Amino acid sequence: MCRLSIIIPLWSDNDSFEDTLASVLQNRPAECEVIVVHSQPYDDPYDLKGEVRFLPVPQNAGKSHVINAGCRASEGEIVHVLQPGVLATDGWTAAALERFDDSQICAVAPLLLDADDDDRILAAGLHYTWGGARVSHGAGRRRSDGPRVLRQAIVGPGLFAGFYRRWIWEAVGGFCERLDVSWADVDFALSLRSLGYQAVLEPASIVRGSPAAVPEAPFSFRSGLGAERVFWRHVAAHGCWAGLAFHPFTILRALLQHATCGRAYTQFLGRLSALPGLGDHLTHAGKIRRAVEFFLLEKPPATLNDSRRQESRGASPEFAPRAYRDAA
Repeated sequence: MCRLSIIIPLWSDNDSFEDTLASVLQNRPAECEVIVVHSQPYDDPYDLKGEVRFLPVPQNAGKSHVINAGCRASEGEIVHVLQPGVLATDGWTAAALERFDDSQICAVAPLLLDADDDDRILAAGLHYTWGGARVSHGAGRRRSDGPRVLRQAIVGPGLFAGFYRRWIWEAVGGFCERLDVSWADVDFALSLRSLGYQAVLEPASIVRGSPAAVPEAPFSFRSGLGAERVFWRHVAAHGCWAGLAFHPFTILRALLQHATCGRAYTQFLGRLSALPGLGDHLTHAGKIRRAVEFFLLEKPPATLNDSRRQESRGASPEFAPRAYRDAA
């Protein structure tokens, strides 16, 4: 089994995809596999089949589905998602992989810099506010002026560029395909945090791209639906009273900022449409916890590292969250 699986989804722009793929092949570490998951026809004009595994998925597949398909097909202990438009650099995986020597760290965010301005940060992982807003941490800051930014805690990596333990991806059930990709990453990160695992930024793991590589959550019906689903799924673990107090202001701020744009009201309707499923959203954290506990009993990670289908040997205490071990 290889240590690292690099997954590049292809769903629209061939030019930025091929730039990303070329940068990965030029800078990839020795023990890794590269998987391209494509939801549109791709004829491999450079004949890379010997170096890259191409995995077709249905053309109508959502972005979260495309990424999950790549993770499912991967053989590596760590999966690294790199979306088109994000460029790998020399040695970008080394420091990130070292962070996984701590069994409690299950996700690592690389530092994404502007390809045209090496001192400008585009994203240093994600933040999630009390009121339920997804924010690219450090966006627009200068790397030289803001070392404190690089030391601040993050909720997790964005799916535009992130490293994840494969076993926790499998245990949680993958990235939620009911959510747009711009909400599936923070949903996954909040699930990890509620379980007691950690996600960290690794400033020495550097990737580059244009601002378009880090799009904000769109103002659409589906985005509003996803925003509310994520908020109510995690409000109890994230901070119930603070979340309930700040959430209306987050919604109002979004409406006021984009009052002249009809899509802002479409997004608001999407938020309202999530409320009938409130009971299901509020039980999400418990379902995730039970799923991971069952997974640790049936297929402990130490077993998965040797063979994905070995007989279960009981839970591996090394990989249980520290909170679980301390309470035992």
